[in-house]
Amino acid sequence: MDTLLKSVSRTFYLSIKRLPTKMRAGVAVAYLLARATDSIADATRIPHAERIATLHAMGQYIAGEAKGQSISMAICEAADTPTEGALLTRFGEILEALDALPPEQAILVREVLASILQGQLWDLSFFEEHTRVLSDEQTRLYTYRVAGCVGRFWTRLGRATLGDHFCAEEEAEEMEEAAIRYGCGLQLINILRDREEDARTRGREYLCSDAQVWMDRAERAMQDGLDYARRLRGRRVRVASMLPALLGIKTLAKLRRAKPGKRVKISRAAVYSSLLRAILSSL
Repeated sequence: MDTLLKSVSRTFYLSIKRLPTKMRAGVAVAYLLARATDSIADATRIPHAERIATLHAMGQYIAGEAKGQSISMAICEAADTPTEGALLTRFGEILEALDALPPEQAILVREVLASILQGQLWDLSFFEEHTRVLSDEQTRLYTYRVAGCVGRFWTRLGRATLGDHFCAEEEAEEMEEAAIRYGCGLQLINILRDREEDARTRGREYLCSDAQVWMDRAERAMQDGLDYARRLRGRRVRVASMLPALLGIKTLAKLRRAKPGKRVKISRAAVYSSLLRAILSSL
């Protein structure tokens, strides 16, 4: 499973591997399931109706509402990249890892995947009829469903596995809200980074108002993320939670300077310098 994680994530793997052992399995399983469903949602070579049907079936398997675990080889081979295809061929193995989690953790994984799938299915259905979101509220709801919910999951899983070594019980609700804003902000950065390509090649625009305003919101969310990470009680969870915010801040800085049409990418050196900063900041 560790090799599979590393193959599908260039940066988030660095966060997962630094989590305490008790928390790591639940996060890893949730991440792999989300990447698998995302691979179907984004697979341009799979017909639209078949993607929707496959996502519904995957949702039933994840929820334990239907038997069967495998995805057809034809669909696996139609994934956009060989890495995503390899991930999909191991979907049944990931479900077995989900079933092997302690019940409290498995419930949390199923809850967060239900929200993510809801967002992915909305995305596919809405943009079949529209090319642009109709309101800021649609943008906010979409970012919550596919990423803000992950902040809540992360916090609840941390409390379930580490208890007060993650954060104090009386702070849990406030920490959840900060984590939700953090997760939504990370998704906003993805939207801002990809918006020209999404509009040009996919006919999708996730923002209907000033992008600079959304960039400011994303920046505030990254500060929420840093504050969230600093308040965590364990050094390893602080590092794991801080790294995405540091990378997000660097991405936003590049986006503000980027020329139109220029795709922004964080270098490997920048990733590792951010990891070192997260480690030093968490001491």
